[in-house]
Amino acid sequence: MTIEFQYNKEKDIWCLLNKGKSSNNSQIATKVYEQLIASHGENLTSDIVADFIQKYISEKQIDLQKCIADYQEDWNSISTEYEKRAEAVFGISLPQNMIGYLTINNRCPYSIENNYFFISVPTVSPRLTIMHELWHFYTWYSLGADQEEKLGKQKYNELKEALTVLLNMECKDLLPEDIYDDGYPQHKEMREEIVEFWSKEKNMHKLWNYLKAK
Repeated sequence: MTIEFQYNKEKDIWCLLNKGKSSNNSQIATKVYEQLIASHGENLTSDIVADFIQKYISEKQIDLQKCIADYQEDWNSISTEYEKRAEAVFGISLPQNMIGYLTINNRCPYSIENNYFFISVPTVSPRLTIMHELWHFYTWYSLGADQEEKLGKQKYNELKEALTVLLNMECKDLLPEDIYDDGYPQHKEMREEIVEFWSKEKNMHKLWNYLKAK
């Protein structure tokens, strides 16, 4: 499995319009979306967002091609070891190559169906975003694509987001110093239970069944 980092303005527009105001895990608008609304109001169009993005990139002096190269180099330096550990945890390898689309948005959705995820530019730790998003892909392919339908979108979302706490246990040394996967406040209790369970038995399918039953 490889990741190719790209910038696509249409994807960036979509990300801001669809995930800037809110998401499944947070009803709080992102900082960039707040700036967009402050500049242009609530009646947004793709053209308005495209103009905002262009000005934002220019004013922030964001070199997209340099970011792409830097993200790629940084990820390539740990990707083999990350995959090795993730595959050991989940018991599978990811079946498809992926694209990491750069976005000025502070929120990074992903698409299992289309094999891509978003990553903010700039960001404190590209690795954290990449590792976090890929963890969702491993969850989907390892534990069953039917789980979202069986559990309901909300329950599935809670479980798969909480599972990223395992990055702090299995992959902490692959992250920069003092960088952790903190998760969302509403999943704090479940994340603590996952840490406790995993400390005793490193079996993902048993852990998943335990969480489903709660």
